[in-house]
This record gives sequence, structure tokens and C-alpha cells, in this order.
Amino acid sequence: MFHLGWFGTTGPVNWLAPSGNVYDWRKPDIFQDVARLCERAKMDFVMFADSVAIPSLFRGSIDYYVRNGFMIYHDPVPTCAWMAAATERIGLASTLSCTFYPPYLLARLLATMDHLSSGRIAWNVVTSTKGGENFGMEMPEHDERYDMADEYLELCRQLWDSWDPDAVIMDRENRIFADPSKVREVNFEGKHYRCRGPLNVVSSPQRHPVIIMAGTSPRGQRFAVQNADMVIAHKNSVADMKTYSTQLRSKVAEAGRDPKSMKIFYAIKPIMGDTEAEAQEKWEKHLANGDVDLGLADLSNTLMYDMSQFDLDKPLPKDLKVQGIVGKLLQYTQSQGHMTLREIAKHESLKETFPIHGTPEQIADVLEHAWKEGGADGFHFRQMLQDYGYLVDIVTKLIPVLQRRGLVRKEYTGRMLRDHLMEF
Repeated sequence: MFHLGWFGTTGPVNWLAPSGNVYDWRKPDIFQDVARLCERAKMDFVMFADSVAIPSLFRGSIDYYVRNGFMIYHDPVPTCAWMAAATERIGLASTLSCTFYPPYLLARLLATMDHLSSGRIAWNVVTSTKGGENFGMEMPEHDERYDMADEYLELCRQLWDSWDPDAVIMDRENRIFADPSKVREVNFEGKHYRCRGPLNVVSSPQRHPVIIMAGTSPRGQRFAVQNADMVIAHKNSVADMKTYSTQLRSKVAEAGRDPKSMKIFYAIKPIMGDTEAEAQEKWEKHLANGDVDLGLADLSNTLMYDMSQFDLDKPLPKDLKVQGIVGKLLQYTQSQGHMTLREIAKHESLKETFPIHGTPEQIADVLEHAWKEGGADGFHFRQMLQDYGYLVDIVTKLIPVLQRRGLVRKEYTGRMLRDHLMEF
């Protein structure tokens, strides 16, 4: 079987969508209802992207982003806490930057969340490509951010391990809350971080939250291979998936890890209709909504490079030096085919990665093929969080087809997120 997750944001992603959506993204109801639906479908997790800054790269101003409601987000951590209160099994993942959060506070925050959710928390680790202006700091170079992140994650692990799971005894008769011999200072001294410890949150159900990363650049892959429980990737074809899966699992094995210990998820966004004709009509409408400027603004933010200065009808330069997400550049300069910047921008504006459209049965065929031939452990539905009708269709029409074929689970066997991921 393969795994499924839902990847969205806490912002106004679809505020213009003519879907009859009655939800206000600023209010809490949508998030609990989404979590309940994903749990009903027996997905592994709901995950939120995040950013701590409104970009100003595209055309040198924040204006485009503000005008279009782009990169406007609520904090994902309290959102996940709100969703945990309405569910019992679905995993909940927040994107948090190890460039801006002090490691002690982040480790404490996630340990607390793991307790409040009974072991269902994951951390999508990012080093951030922007945002230093909001923290009075210059952003480190791309590879240096990962060097810092290696040390950061090691410190977090030591803090999570500073309490043994059986340290709390709550011996009321002898007035002993916890055994001091099972709680340790960490006395961490690194190049970038120092911390005495221990954490003042007791050992949580998973001990460590599930670690998620998007390792596509060479340095990002090395970081993921050493640290991640799960990798999320965006690939344009099954052939690209197969190449990436094979290479990454080989690197995991070379690092001395069991390749099965790290799950690989690919982004999908199927457009579905009850008939082929309806699916084709929806697909054509979907493509017609592609906005070149929106895609350029998104790509500028991702690559940390103003895309408005390039010729729209030529491919991106392969030797472009960017400080943003290098893997995104590689996706378009090293994959099969040579898309022009105009095509890339339209692609990005639609959040389109691996194009799929058809009936539920046809989409299930594509996913089964991508799973078997592309080496995927799972897929995450990308964006469209606030389009509740879209999620209802996925849960009520596509998931049952996948379940009948034995491709995805019908019931949870464990209670924690790590249980879900390691079930198969």
C-alpha cells in the first residue's frame, strides 16, 4: 500500500475560487472540518506550509503579494493544536524555520504539541530563504544554513532525549515527581548554538516528532538523508520520480540507514470528474486559470531571484546562482523536457507538479502506476486546503476506489503518526 497526506496552508489560497465555499479562512471551523475529513479517509497527516515574511523580490515590492493575498499565513502551530482537539488519529505537521526559532523554544513547543496530540506531531524542517529582515539579521548562504541546521537538529534531539521516558514516577507518598537520575543536562557547545538543558517538558509520546524535509538540492539531500523520517518532493513525471527515488534511497543506504526508514512522498493535485468529459472540461478550466504573473511571483519567492527580468519565452538558465530553494530550479532545468519560463510560471501558478485528470478510476490507475514505477512511498495532495468541496470529492470518490483496490489503508492500526508512516 502507499501513504496519503494533505499539504496546504493557513492562508487565503483560494479566496477567489468560485466553488460556493462558505468557509472564511480566517475562522477556525475550516481547519477542524478538514482534519476530520482527512482522518475519515485514513490519511497519514495534514501538513501546513509557512513563511514568516511577505516577500518583496518580485518587481522589488511587496505590492503584488499583498494585492493578491499571497504568502499571507496564520501560524501553523496553534492551527495544528486546534485540529488535534477535534481528531484522534490523523498526524499534524507544521513547517518551522530553524533559522529563526531558538532551538530550545522549538524543541519545547513541539514536545508540548506531541503531548497535546497524543503523539501525532511532525516538524517540516526548513532553513528559510527569506525573512531575515523581520529578525534584524542577514540570511546565511544556502549551504551554511544547512550546516547550521545539522547542529540545530542535533541539539533538539538531545533536548528531547534529556528526559528518559520513565523519568516521571509521581510517587506521592515520598513526594518524588521524577527521578533526577533520569533527567540530564545536555551542556551543548556547538559552533552556532549553546544550551545547558534539560528541556522542562517531559518525554513526549513519540519522543521525537516525525521529521519531514524537502531535500532536492545536493546539500538539502545530504541533510535529509542524515535526518529525515519523510521527504516531500515535486516531480513532473514518473521517470523523474524513479530517478529521484533510486538516487535518494541509495544515499540513505550509503549513510548506514535502512532505506525503508525514510518515506518519500510526491506532490499531486488531481482534477477529477465523474465522467471523462467532465474531467476534461474541469482540466481545461483549471489550465485557463493559470496566471503568469502569479507564477513568476511565486517562483521569485522560492528561488530568491526576481523572475521578472528574464525572457518569458526561453528556458531558465541552468547556471543561475540562487540562494533560495535550489531543488526547485533543478526541477525545471534538469527534468525531462525544456519548459520556457512562461510555461514554468503558469505551471507554478496552478500549483501543478504531476498533471493528472480523469475519473476516480483513471486517477487511481495513474497513482498506482506512479507508486509502482516511480518508487513512491506515498503522495500528498497539494494546496487547495480551503476548497472544501475538492477535499470532499477526494475523500468520497477517489479514496474509496483506492481502498477497494487495496492501495491505501481502510483503518488505522496505530495511534501515533510514526505508527502510520512505518505501518507499511
